[in-house]
Amino acid sequence: MRRLRPAAAVLVGLLGCAGLHPYRPNFYSVDGDIRLGREFAKEVDAELPLLRHAALQQLVAGIGQRLLESSPEPAYRLFPYTFKVVDTPEVNAFALPGGPIYVNMGIIELCDTEDQLAAVLAHEMSHVAARHATEMLTTQNLTQLALVAAVSVIPVPLPPVAWEGAKVGYVLGLLRYSRGMEAEADLLGLRLMNAAGYDPAEMATVFRKLGEQQHSLPSLVERFTSSHPLDADRVRAVEAELAKLPARPGPVVAVHPSTFAETQLMFAKD
Repeated sequence: MRRLRPAAAVLVGLLGCAGLHPYRPNFYSVDGDIRLGREFAKEVDAELPLLRHAALQQLVAGIGQRLLESSPEPAYRLFPYTFKVVDTPEVNAFALPGGPIYVNMGIIELCDTEDQLAAVLAHEMSHVAARHATEMLTTQNLTQLALVAAVSVIPVPLPPVAWEGAKVGYVLGLLRYSRGMEAEADLLGLRLMNAAGYDPAEMATVFRKLGEQQHSLPSLVERFTSSHPLDADRVRAVEAELAKLPARPGPVVAVHPSTFAETQLMFAKD
């Protein structure tokens, strides 16, 4: 039996992956995702204007918790999700590796129903569960990793910028997912919404609303569309998947009644 060379042994050890894609290259462990996300979150929290409003925070976190508790996919439960609201009219939402999720007021105000906001959160949670960010980091650094492994030095799987202090621009730059990753997050998000008793058709509604904003107020959705490519094909793909979703056995009764309408009213503009 042939023995692995040191370089190959290091690569095999580092390419183990847990979660939705156990066979895709990812040299981060689940704990590595969580640690990386926490490092990034420190810098993001320091730079973004977070809105610390109890009712709004409770609403967003409550939707996220309902989605998490209803998930039939164990990979979602590997991560400690947190939800924070950013006080900006820019229409955007993003998730860091390992669970931190940020939702801008602009996209909350765009939503007319709790189901639409749930679509936004389900999509971002699905990026985390699918480990898209660290999968991309692995692909970007695989060549460099092979060179390091060739001299039998095992690197710490964390970009140097994470130690030096990540900037929001750098972090968001990491989140420019491929169309395939976006499509997967859409599909997983639809399933998650359906399991939680939200109307998954509202994801298509959100995409249509974002498309309208892209034409009427492009500056407010520029960052969202740069990291979440949006086109008619994507909307049609979501609509096609809706017909494939399993029927729920019955209506899901939320533990707590929705406060979406009342909370949204607090922030309504004259």
